Amino acid sequence: MGNTNSGHRKRVRKRIEKSGLTGMAEYEILEIMLFSLFPVKDTKEIAKKLLKKFKTLENLLQAPKKDVLEVEEVGEGVYIHLKFTKELMEYLYKKEFENGDILNSVEKVYKYLKSDIGFLEKEVFKIIFLNSKNEYLGEENLFLGTIDKSQIYPREILKMTMSYNAKSVIFSHNHPSGDFNPSRADIEMTKKLKIILEPLEVRVLDHIIITSKGYYSFLEEGII
Repeated sequence: MGNTNSGHRKRVRKRIEKSGLTGMAEYEILEIMLFSLFPVKDTKEIAKKLLKKFKTLENLLQAPKKDVLEVEEVGEGVYIHLKFTKELMEYLYKKEFENGDILNSVEKVYKYLKSDIGFLEKEVFKIIFLNSKNEYLGEENLFLGTIDKSQIYPREILKMTMSYNAKSVIFSHNHPSGDFNPSRADIEMTKKLKIILEPLEVRVLDHIIITSKGYYSFLEEGII
């Protein structure tokens, strides 16, 4: 029995060759992603089932394995394929993020941090370490759980900053609630961290609160 979808797939491939993904609906993009996993089966319906459950392609890529496998006709291979796609995107974001002056765009920093911590269900506090040219040196996740100023360990932060020989840092943490506005504790914590790092002549360039839907930059809002 021949592949009854071969004509459709040829048309889709020609469309991609000509215009890329421009003008495509998310279910069409997902349909194409699944071509290699289903050589004969119509992947459009599988794509639509997945997006009916997860609403957006971004949500799908962040979804837990057990939730993905609940969708009819979706097995381990689909989940692994989606996970690989997500990991590849994060890898490329990070490579772009690591090259050049990080502060040439807060949006660029957010793009990376969103994929890293924006969808987590618990709060994570991250420090990004930079050299005197604002170039990436490394990063560390310091805290997991509800973050407040009582959880700050100055000695640990100073030790990490010196180990990277950093000249500036960017703080970030996520708000699983989806509200990216800073709390009073967020503001007080940032002020305390600036004071802690002043003796080392290390600048706090920004503190970015991350959610899956947006961000709050202390730099852009004039708090730092």
